[in-house]
Amino acid sequence: MARLGFGIFCSRAVYQKMERKREVNATDKSVSYPEDGINALSRWIQSRNLGTIKGFPSNDVVYRDPYYSLRDTSTLFDHACSIASNVRRLWFEGFHNAETVTVIFNIVRHCTALQSVTLPWTALRHGDADDWSSLLGDVRQGRSLETLELLAVDVKSFEMAESLKNMNKKPLDLSKVNFGGLKRLKLSGSSNLMPIKDEDLSAMSRTATNLHELHITGTTAISTDGLFAIMRASKNTLQVVEHSPLSDDGFRHPESLNQSNGDHLCDNILECRQLSSLAISLPSICECLFSDLSVKWTGDVQIRAGNVCSDCNCQTQATEASYIGQRILTQARCLMNARAQEDVELNIEIFIDRWIFEPQHWLVHGDVALGETLSDGLWPASKAPSCKGPYGQTGRYGKDERPYSSISEEDFLEGVRRGYISLKSNL
Repeated sequence: MARLGFGIFCSRAVYQKMERKREVNATDKSVSYPEDGINALSRWIQSRNLGTIKGFPSNDVVYRDPYYSLRDTSTLFDHACSIASNVRRLWFEGFHNAETVTVIFNIVRHCTALQSVTLPWTALRHGDADDWSSLLGDVRQGRSLETLELLAVDVKSFEMAESLKNMNKKPLDLSKVNFGGLKRLKLSGSSNLMPIKDEDLSAMSRTATNLHELHITGTTAISTDGLFAIMRASKNTLQVVEHSPLSDDGFRHPESLNQSNGDHLCDNILECRQLSSLAISLPSICECLFSDLSVKWTGDVQIRAGNVCSDCNCQTQATEASYIGQRILTQARCLMNARAQEDVELNIEIFIDRWIFEPQHWLVHGDVALGETLSDGLWPASKAPSCKGPYGQTGRYGKDERPYSSISEEDFLEGVRRGYISLKSNL
């Protein structure tokens, strides 16, 4: 059963006003509010005297509109605009068909002080340009939405067939939809029905130039192309970037040095001069990512990559991987030391292929069983049980892997040079 959720956040005074409005409307026949069946059931359960129940149980089917709370709120806001104008945050979950999306946009249209909203991802398909223009507001008029979160889920086959009957209105294709006032954009989950893709983020990037936070998590249909379209558009304002695809799809993209537009992704990240919090998944990385010692990174920074950027000057792949890996770790330590001199704590954790690196402690975590076999037990020189992983290449728990061990960085690089283990996923 799909989870249905709906929330409104406003002041206590507004709630009290809302209750008084409902009491007044109870005597007004022009406004109809169905009896609250949930409260009636609660009173019945709490009753200890079964004799108070009149009549006998029957097998009659009783229908209750599954979207009752949504429609009831829409009716309330239609007749009480003063209440709607004080709502600052709205949250919707599970209402992803075309009919409920229409009701949702009718609700948010009345909320002129809305600051944050969580919507089903299908709002990008079933809402038209007027709906989105009204939701996002206009910075020039002093009213604009600050936080937008889109939640995606897989739907059942019968829901998919029903949704596909409705036309995709493609609101992002029209210039009147402006994301210029948005400060936070969050995209969570993936779906088998009209998922959010790179094309959607590319369309948003035309106007989303003032984002402070960008969160893209649990997705499968968004690649680094969509991610960096938004990052480039808001490079002067971005402070937080969280990108965790949590699926193999997040790494099935061209190497960072060979993007279609010729840009190097490591350099693109450094162009975000206001960036302070970073957790990102990339196809590959190199030491360039940590080369700028003037960055504002703080706290825990996580970099996940499928492999390392190639270096044509190395003779063999094993030597290349060891050489580049050493440069990456050394440069990461230089950056942490530079931030420490400014009294800023920075802890960089790097995931490359199936290995977890802690440059600060000169440690590497991973499965060393194959290397032990190939070296006839001569490598590594020492190891200890690891409390990290196994994550696997994609960062997911629960994969069919052996427990991780912790070894020194020196042992790890020696194992790569000797061919006992591999740093690059394509070796």
